[in-house]
Amino acid sequence: MNSPHLKPRLLLVEDDEGRIDRFSRWVEGSGFVLVTVRSGGQALGMLSKGSTEAIAGILLDHDLSDSPFTQMDHMLSTSDIMPLIQRGVRRTTPILIHSHNANKPVWMQKALESSGFTVTRIRFALLADDPSKFQDWLADVRDNWDFESD
Repeated sequence: MNSPHLKPRLLLVEDDEGRIDRFSRWVEGSGFVLVTVRSGGQALGMLSKGSTEAIAGILLDHDLSDSPFTQMDHMLSTSDIMPLIQRGVRRTTPILIHSHNANKPVWMQKALESSGFTVTRIRFALLADDPSKFQDWLADVRDNWDFESD
């Protein structure tokens, strides 16, 4: 059950500033708070602290090498944070994989779905061409959050 005192959050794991700006605009006025982590290390830190109660949805890129903060960030990708998502996030949390990587998102989707998550996979270029696809996913997140809060 979700806490009525917490605003629902969307966790965005993304290192590209242009994409972060685009997601920020799409989320504006939606009632969700966009929480952005730009590196694998930041994502590991946030998820390992157990700060997942108010996460209503997760947006995942795979390759996170554009904004490394530490030397370790050069080696980390979303594949490295998958176990923390699988252990620490409610299975009812919808996930959108928006990576351009040709192979890893398929593996990520299968792994998350086998753990009980509902996963949508749409490359960012398709979302940018048709933002209604993102809005449809966001509506699903909202419906899920509202249902969980009741």
